[in-house]
Amino acid sequence: MRLERLARDLASNGIDEDKSIDFGAAGLYLPAAQTIFATTLSACVSVLACWLIPVGTISAVRTLALTTTAGLLVIRRPIRIGQTRGVNTIFSALRPCCVIYVACLVLEQLIHTCISEESTYEHGFWRRIIYHACMTVMTLAAFLRAKSPRAESDLPFLISTVALMVIAMLPPPALALSGPLCSPPTLSQAGERILRAFLFASVYVVLVYSAAPISNNLADTLVCIARSASSSAWVLGAVTYSLPLALVQICLLLYCSFSPASMQYDAVSLSRADDVESQVGDKFGPLHGMNGHGSCSGSVDAIRCSTPVEEDHEVAQAVAMIKSGNAGMRAVNAQSVVGALSFNLSGVGPGSLPGSIASGMSEFREH
Repeated sequence: MRLERLARDLASNGIDEDKSIDFGAAGLYLPAAQTIFATTLSACVSVLACWLIPVGTISAVRTLALTTTAGLLVIRRPIRIGQTRGVNTIFSALRPCCVIYVACLVLEQLIHTCISEESTYEHGFWRRIIYHACMTVMTLAAFLRAKSPRAESDLPFLISTVALMVIAMLPPPALALSGPLCSPPTLSQAGERILRAFLFASVYVVLVYSAAPISNNLADTLVCIARSASSSAWVLGAVTYSLPLALVQICLLLYCSFSPASMQYDAVSLSRADDVESQVGDKFGPLHGMNGHGSCSGSVDAIRCSTPVEEDHEVAQAVAMIKSGNAGMRAVNAQSVVGALSFNLSGVGPGSLPGSIASGMSEFREH
């Protein structure tokens, strides 16, 4: 059936055989333009659905159906050019952008569903103050994420979540015959709605590319989606005069993403190695002439070190005893300081011949 084939096609888009993302390929950034276009198209359809239908017959359900269909048709599958690595991984995190935008429209419409006859613009003044304060907190949390997009700290996400919870408990007051799904907007309001959708999608896309999932499994993708959505949702609810801050956030994201400090790993701590070296130095003095040669064996409390001269002397003694047939009188143990090679010679009887040295070795191991 076509429905089953369509479902399998959508599921297969989330399977990426590649283990890495080729950020140097131009084809990797086509899904970004596709996501921004889908989100902006959804905003345009929501405006046109309220404009082209008579006011008395406008239905929020119809507007929602048209808006959702327009967005989903665009993001049904990623646009590909060649065999770019990582397209499915990136697209799995980009695809929910349009869905999140439509969900925000639905939530905004739900605010204006329960309204009493005595409600006026002055009704709920303090709830408006709380709402704008929470949006300010979300904006600050978004810039905190933009400052270090690859940080593993979820503090910006938690701050945004708490702010959204406060808004849900104390929403702004409802207005009669209002809402993005059933109220015909003016020309300026329509332009503002489309601009918000474009800026929201742009910030979301840059956040995804700045901290892309390390793999295409569900856990990594969900983490990337949650962090990106919580750091870009402020664009959909902030006052109009603060919308230019979205461009500032994008510039900050790009700057912090390409800075050398954020593109390198942290330095490996050598404190443990320094402690061991200091303990050896305190017990035996400085290891003169080691510098990659000589040998050390045993624990820190019972360590035995030898210089290259002593090591050569021991090897010469071992060879001399083997040749003379007296190797059974003494066991030889040599171990490299780097642990690359260690051997044990023992149990060679006094009657052994030099030609049968291999049969007289009881143990030879290489690490």
